[in-house]
Amino acid sequence: MANVAQRTRPLSAFSSGGRLAALDIGCSKVSCLIGRKGQGMHGFELAGGGRQQSRGFTGGAITDMEGLERSIRLAVEDAERQAGEQIDAVTLGITGPRVASQLVSATTDTSGREITSRDVRRVLSIALATAETRERQILSAYPVAYMVDDQPGVREPVGMLAVRLGVFLNVVTAPRSLVANLVECVGRAHLRVDGLVPSAVASGAGTLIDDEKEHGAICIDMGAGVTTASVFLNAAPAWVGLAKTGGAHVTADIAQGVGTTFAAAERLKTVYGTADMDGPGAAERIECPVLGDDGRLNASRIKRGELAAFITPRVEETFELIQQRLAASKISSVLPRRVVLTGGASQLSGVRDVATRVLNMPVRLGRPAAAERLGEDHSAPCFSTVSGLLTYEMAGFADAARAGRGAADEGLLSRFSGLNRAFSWLRENF
Repeated sequence: MANVAQRTRPLSAFSSGGRLAALDIGCSKVSCLIGRKGQGMHGFELAGGGRQQSRGFTGGAITDMEGLERSIRLAVEDAERQAGEQIDAVTLGITGPRVASQLVSATTDTSGREITSRDVRRVLSIALATAETRERQILSAYPVAYMVDDQPGVREPVGMLAVRLGVFLNVVTAPRSLVANLVECVGRAHLRVDGLVPSAVASGAGTLIDDEKEHGAICIDMGAGVTTASVFLNAAPAWVGLAKTGGAHVTADIAQGVGTTFAAAERLKTVYGTADMDGPGAAERIECPVLGDDGRLNASRIKRGELAAFITPRVEETFELIQQRLAASKISSVLPRRVVLTGGASQLSGVRDVATRVLNMPVRLGRPAAAERLGEDHSAPCFSTVSGLLTYEMAGFADAARAGRGAADEGLLSRFSGLNRAFSWLRENF
């Protein structure tokens, strides 16, 4: 297996020729978008896109390298055909149950002088050195807030006078084996990985508007195999988490409850599904094929409300699990009070109402913020992650993982004594 470092390099806004490609590997689909540098708020024009059914990737883990490689090849070929050009590198999203946030902190002495960019790099490096990275790879590290002496919540400390400089850092890591296998699989499709981005962060970056990133919001991306959540505070990704349930689990519940095939259950969910058991049309009788004794599908009918009874508990469970993850996080006391729901499974009728009830927060349905640039074919919520990957570098998130590669040489591993004050500031402002 080739070394991961040989197949990855730091992200750049656009490759030579002003071209950028993004690859999102999900449990139900593999999506690829190719963009070219352009004018306007989002700074790109869509050149082409491709989408293929995902094979060999289940629950955030590779189960069949050859099957997944073929899905990647087909999705990329579709995008290249539409764009009229070939690509040799992609920005790759990483997801899975073991992708996790670590909230770490550190402080450094600045002796009362003016803080320089070198001081900032130093404190970020020290903070990174405290993260647990055994058999794990750092994907990104986002400074959520700096502290200048006793002043918390500083966004840009360079140029300020201080005795001490501290930072509160969100370090996102993934198992080295997961990263290595995904990069290897992409490499087998003759593609280099230009950058690795947490998919949960990409979803938020691709869906939230600037006001939500600035003042705080939670982005929940309901995929087929998993549901991810990312919290944005102070214009930075402050936490990511995941629940191991998604749209495919809803489909499986329908198939088991009704007694039909997975494909038939998927169609029932798509055409008639709702998470509102008491909504309009609950008494309507719908076509529902069931498996007979001979293993063939036989015509049958059920009430739409009966179908909703198989869907609603799983949707409720999904948001309850996300709520538990949020409550167990170290930023639980400063969580924003607005939710943006995206992803393919979010389009199911009634899901937003369930989310509002379970999370007890205002919820809006979101699609890619750059939808007007993506066109009708790629502007649906199921493309939020890949669109976020395409525009990730343009979002301008500070990533200390690049500044702190020399953490082991910094030596000073002091803890951030002002962490509680930082939490207090965040609580007051969000």
